[in-house]
Amino acid sequence: MKEIFAAASSGAYKLGAVAAVVHLVISWWIIISVLVSDRDAQWQLIWIFLLPFDLPFSLLVIFAGSQTFLLPMIIHGIVGPLQYFLLPVLIDGFLTRRSLRSVA
Repeated sequence: MKEIFAAASSGAYKLGAVAAVVHLVISWWIIISVLVSDRDAQWQLIWIFLLPFDLPFSLLVIFAGSQTFLLPMIIHGIVGPLQYFLLPVLIDGFLTRRSLRSVA
C-alpha cells in the first residue's frame, strides 16, 4: 500500500485535496444548516443531495433506516471527504505502479 501512495503524482494529491475540501465545505454546510434549522417531517430528505456523490458508503445511510443524525453526519461529513481525497491518489498510484511494472 505504501508503494501505491509513493507512486502517486503530486497532481493526484492536489486534485484529491481540492475535491475533499469542496466536498467537506458542501457537506458541512448541509450538516450545520440541518443542525440549526427546525426539524420538520422531511428533514431526512436533505441527505438525498449527497447520496450519489458518496456511493458506496451512502448506501449505509439508506439501508440503516435509522432516524438519527449521527450516521449520515459521519458518512457524508467525514468518510465522504476522505473518499474524495483517496480516490484520485489510489487510482493514479495504482496506474503508475502498473505502468512501471509493465515497462520493466
